This record gives sequence, C-alpha cells and structure tokens, in this order.
Amino acid sequence: MAEPQFSRAQPEYKSCIDLDEYDRRPALSADELTVVRRWREDNVFITKRQAPRLHKPLADILYRGDLDRANGQRALKYLLLQVAQRESPYWGWDEDLWVEIINSSPVLKHTGMVPQLIAVAYLLCGFRSLYKIGRNVATAVVARMVFGAESVDAECERLYSAFTRVGFVCQTVRPIVPSVFAAVALQGENPKLESFDKELLEYTRDCYAGQHIAKRIGMLANGLAAMGLTPKIIHFRAYQPRHGTESDNIDPEWMTWCRRWLETTTLREGSRRAIYNTLTRVGIWLSREHPEVTSPEHWTVSICADYLATVDRLRIGDWAGSTFDYRLIPTVGQPLQAPTKVAYYQVMRRFLSDVQSWEWARLRCNPRYHLSTPKNIAKYLGVNPRTIDDAAWLKLTWASLNIEPNDLSPECFYPFALLQAIAVVWTHAGLRSNEIARLRVGCTREQSEDVVDQSGNVVPAGQVCWLDVPEGKTSAAYTKPVSHAVHKYVAAWLKKRASPRKHLDRRTGEYVHFLFQLRNRPIAKEVLNQTVIPLLCKKAGIPLEDSKGRITSHRGRASAVSMLASVPQGMTIFDLAKWCGHTSVQSTMSYVRSKPTQLAGAFAKADQAARMIQIVIDQDVIAAGATKDGAPWKYYDLGDSYCSNAFWSTCPHRMACARCYFNIPKPGAKGVVLAAQQAANRLLEEVWLSPEERDAVSGDVEALDGMLNKLRDKPTPDGRTPAEISATSGPLASSLSAGSE
Repeated sequence: MAEPQFSRAQPEYKSCIDLDEYDRRPALSADELTVVRRWREDNVFITKRQAPRLHKPLADILYRGDLDRANGQRALKYLLLQVAQRESPYWGWDEDLWVEIINSSPVLKHTGMVPQLIAVAYLLCGFRSLYKIGRNVATAVVARMVFGAESVDAECERLYSAFTRVGFVCQTVRPIVPSVFAAVALQGENPKLESFDKELLEYTRDCYAGQHIAKRIGMLANGLAAMGLTPKIIHFRAYQPRHGTESDNIDPEWMTWCRRWLETTTLREGSRRAIYNTLTRVGIWLSREHPEVTSPEHWTVSICADYLATVDRLRIGDWAGSTFDYRLIPTVGQPLQAPTKVAYYQVMRRFLSDVQSWEWARLRCNPRYHLSTPKNIAKYLGVNPRTIDDAAWLKLTWASLNIEPNDLSPECFYPFALLQAIAVVWTHAGLRSNEIARLRVGCTREQSEDVVDQSGNVVPAGQVCWLDVPEGKTSAAYTKPVSHAVHKYVAAWLKKRASPRKHLDRRTGEYVHFLFQLRNRPIAKEVLNQTVIPLLCKKAGIPLEDSKGRITSHRGRASAVSMLASVPQGMTIFDLAKWCGHTSVQSTMSYVRSKPTQLAGAFAKADQAARMIQIVIDQDVIAAGATKDGAPWKYYDLGDSYCSNAFWSTCPHRMACARCYFNIPKPGAKGVVLAAQQAANRLLEEVWLSPEERDAVSGDVEALDGMLNKLRDKPTPDGRTPAEISATSGPLASSLSAGSE
C-alpha cells in the first residue's frame, strides 16, 4: 500500500531517538560476526561490551525509565539472538522480515514483548505496517514507547473533553480512544491532533480494514470536528456500495444512459439511487433476453409488453448481478409482491419519459400507456398502515411516559432523556420517523393563553403545546397542537443536550440545530425501530409483534391518527388532514380505519333492523274497546297483503303465507282502508328467525322446499292446512308464492 502524501502542513514533532547518533551499517564486521556466532550457543550471557553498535540503540529505546525493564531485557536479548541467527544487523531488515520475526516466533506467544519489538522496528527501521501483525499489537502501548506517555495521555485527554461536549459517554469512550488515536498517530508519525486530517484518517482506515480500529475512525473524526480541527464531520462508509457496478454483465451503452440520467435528475438522493439500481437490474435482463436493446431508442411496444409480462412473473433474485449475493436473502426465489412490481413499472416509465422530455432521444413507444400498470396487479394496491392493536398501543403510550433509567440495557449508549423524549414524541405527535429525526431545537412552545374554537369551547392554557414540524414528505413546514407532555420531555432533554455545531438538513438545504443530536451528529431515523420501540415493548410487557405483524414507527403514526378519529366527538377528516400534514384528504382516509368494536356495533344495529317488519295498529278498534270481543287491531304488512293474526311473528307459515282467513289482500276493501286510515300507527317489530328460516332467506332453494314440505300438513291459524287451502283456492304453489317472505 503506497504511503499517502498529506498536503496540509504538519505540526512540528521531534522524535526522542536521533538516528544520526548511531552506526547504521547494514552488514556485520568480522569481529561482530565472531561475537554473534557465540550468542547462538545455549545459555550464553550477552553484554553491551560484546557488540556496542548493536546493543546501545536497543538499550536507548527499551531501558527508558518509564518502561517495564524486565520486558525490555527480554526483548533486547531476543532481537540480538535474531541478529545472530540471520548474521545481519536489524538495520538492514525490511518490513516483511520484521512481520515474519514477530508473527512466527513461538517465544512471543505468551510474552508481553510484542509492543517493545514494534517500537524498536518503528524508531530504528522505519517500520509502519503495524496492521500486518497478527498478534496483540497494543497500539496504545507502542505509541507511549514511541512518542512518550505524557504526550499521548495529553492528546487523549483533549479528545475525552471533546467527546463529552458532543454527547459521548466517557465510560464507554476511555477504553477505546487510546488504541484508535495511537493507530492514527503512528501512521502519521505525529501524536499531535492538529496533524490528523481527512487523508490520514482515510489512509489509516484502509490499512486497518476489517479490524475494530477501522470501525472507530469515524468516532475519532467526531472528536476532531468538536475541537474545530476539521471544518466538518468526516463521514465514512462502513462498507463499499454494492449497487451500480454491474458493468461486467450489462451493456456499456445502457450503463452510460443510466449514469447520465442519475447525474441529471433532480430527485432526492435516496430516490434517484433506488431508481438507478433498478435500471441496472433491467440492464441485466436486457443483456440476457434482448441484447439488441442498448438504449431507450430501442424500446418498442413489443419490448414494453415483454417487460410487463416478465416483471409480473419475476422472482426475487432472478435479476441478480455479480456484485450482490442473494444467498443471504431468506425470501430469494419467492414471487414479487404487487407494490414491488408497480415500482419496477414506475421506474421504466419515469426513465423513458425523462429521456423523451429532455429530448435525449425519440422513443418508439408511449411509456405512460405501454408501460402502465396492468389492472390485475393494480387491484391489489392500497395504502394499509396497519394500526397497532388498541390494547398494545395504550400500553406503549403509558410506557413512553413511565420508562426509567434502569429500563435501559447496559449496552445502550443513548442518554435516557433522549430516548424518553423520542418515545413521547412518537406516541403523542403522530409524526413520521424522518420528521422526528429532523425536528429542530425550539420546535415546541407552551400554550400560554386560553384558546376558544368556533363552537365556543375553551381549551385552557397549558393543556396543549405547539409543535413545529419541518418540511416533510407531503407538506411544507407547519405547526400542530400536541399533548403538553411532548413539551415537558423535550425540555428535559434540552437541559442535558450538548451544544454542537449545526448540521445540514438534506431535504431543505439548511444548516440547523437538530433537536435529537448526539455525538456531534443527528440521530438516524432507525433509532425508533431498533432502540425506542423495543424499549417501550419491554417496559409495557408486550411482544414486538401484534396481530398484524411487527410494531414499527409508521404503524404508531397510523394508530395515533386513528385514535383521534375514532373517539366520540373525534376530529373531522379535514382537521386530521391538517394535523397529519397531508395536502389531500384522500391520504388521510387511509389512516382512518373503523375499529373492530365499532364495526361490530354497527353490524349489530344493522342486523337487528334487517329483522324488523312494519305493523299497523288500528286505534279506532282499541278506542271502541272491541279488542275484548276478539276484533283484529294489529296488522302485519306482508307486502301484497296484511295478516291480522296478532301472533304472526311466531306463526310457522309466516315465510310462505298460506292465505288463511287472517290474510287480508291489499287490493281488497279492508286493505285499502288500512292503508288510508289516518288513526293507524305504523310501527316496527323485530322478528327472530329460526335456523331453517335463515337458510330460506339466504336463498337456499333446497332449504325452502324442505320447509314447505314440512308445513304442507301443519294447520294454519284458522285451522286448515295449506293442502286444504290449496284445494279450495287454487294450486298450492300459487298460493304459497303469493305470500310474503
């Protein structure tokens, strides 16, 4: 690996060892050769008088007052024996030989000599490849031997202070910082923090790739930024991007079109990267199935039709590229879900439409028509926020207000006040995870005065607070009322929050003070799903999943909105749209779902009404007292006739009226009088259906025939059976069909 050329002026540092004082000839003299050959004998005693040119430089490094003298003596003897074995002084050893000597020797396996040997190699021979040593290097010990303990400890204390200011917990930082600092200082040959620049940090991180030191370089960069030694935080990727490098199995011309679109589009970074990655997968399909298609100009109607059909039958992993290993994906081989298919169609529609609108090419198809989503796929679409079960959501809301510091796991490095503020905002504000992560300092304000709405209702001062929500997915910045608990716990976090520098809000392009900021950087939105929600579930005593699946941050937003809409005298759909930050009420409709309990109540009422039948009460008969003589006074409206049987609701023939003497046809004189009578009261009476009658009502023909056969010989209220009535008034079938069902 080539040494980097650091452009920034390095602070002056003078080494404790002056190499010009030593005789650094790369070969042994005849007298030295005679001496070192005697050293190879067993139990030989080595003194500085025997070979002062070889002994003194080692003693100057290993016998300093602040070092372990016993380990120094063992390391000195070990190195001189290596000189005797190879019959060449250590001045002439290259880096590979030093690595071999340290890594391969069984003597060093259980001894503490490795740091001493590395310090000698570093100071005397210019050895810098500490990352090649397979044993426990202890870079902090090496740095103290090379630069001096006082210098190293002083610089580490400066880092500790900076880390504390930006929110790092010192108990977790102190064991880590010295080794990371030492690795960078040793690579840069300077212990001063002012010498640590981006090039040096990147070079050190590349050298220690795959080791814990490489993973901590970003933390060190935070401390440098907090001290003002770097103009901004240096962000390092934890891994190399695995998308967009499929040039080995994609036509180069297609990749050129994709990169040109990526550099031109104005979509946000995440969106354009996702589309670009999909375009590369489409390029894999083209190279396999349609190698003649290398540019948008080649997309014909038939290619569009083939694309629609292929995506509809596509399975996960079918368009795998050379830089992505699908073997680790548990769902590989399964069909794509409808939203994913729609995304593939949308990507190609946008890409080809942009190419056409930017006049890069003249297309041979209409993307919006020939690549429109097929109806058999579009019918499965729909926003489904999947609200959290009511009991679980109420427990989570309680837990957000009652978590305690001892509820945090020992491995959690987030401050308690930060996690509780995020939890309360999530359960009470109904925000997206991205909006929560992007809240600014001063976003909450207390309600200082009474609020009187249009209906005259008064909201006392202090009952709610105002929350300023930044620009989001569907709206510009706006202000919404939320529970006063939000202001309370946000204020508690602000008292403990450090005051680091401003950071860029990538959505708005502004440099702002983010509310939830730790270790000199804004929190990631994944904190909600990975830390806060598991913490609340543990406190509430509920699992991480409910009846609809895993509990996530966006499901909490849906639950908060649904709760406000479903309570008695809840918010209207238009008020909810403003509270959610939706520009369209249609977007809010997907969050307002009827609860199962509400649906059950509505069904019970409707089911009861479905069993109601209208009755007519003859008030004149009741007033005249004729009911004592058995005069009919209650008539059931059967549609084309009335039944004067007061017990019609329990009559076995009511589902197929047999036209007995109690039945009064509406076209008759009595029916006309009942219909026009002013003194008649019209009421509803509930009729309970037997299981046989329910089957008949549902349209079961066999059940209806069976019921009629059972009733054929059953007497009606006037004493005659349906068969006898049929013999005197016509066919039974016609009389039965004339009845009301």
